[in-house]
Amino acid sequence: MMTYNRIFALVLALVLIVPPVFAGSSECGINTAPQEGTLENDAGICAFYFIQQGETNYHSAYVPSGSSTLFVNLDWFIPQQSLTLKIISPSGSTYAYYHDIDLDGYKNAQIRTSISSPTGGTWRFQVYGEEVRDTQDYSFEAAAE
Repeated sequence: MMTYNRIFALVLALVLIVPPVFAGSSECGINTAPQEGTLENDAGICAFYFIQQGETNYHSAYVPSGSSTLFVNLDWFIPQQSLTLKIISPSGSTYAYYHDIDLDGYKNAQIRTSISSPTGGTWRFQVYGEEVRDTQDYSFEAAAE
């Protein structure tokens, strides 16, 4: 029984530490400022990040003109914590602002949405630590098709 628990703990640690692999090119960094340039032809970003109570992390993704969909996924794995997501279009206007339960009605530590026929250009995203104890890790992905 002890061996099973150790193997399970090792597998769990690997799942939580090793970031998932996403298709397409990616820009992976922590707290990318909205004014920083985004790589030309970059289809999106994906990575693990950390956030604390009251902190805002900034991300951006370049969406090529003619893209059919922009997929946005924010996952933080602990439903007792609360993050919000603000999506800003290339024109600089707020496209949407989401809390955990806004899209699917459940407090499940994820915000997943898609934008049909997104405007080409650099989209910006703000993740806010609304209710966070200590430090919360989260994954973020924004990818255009």
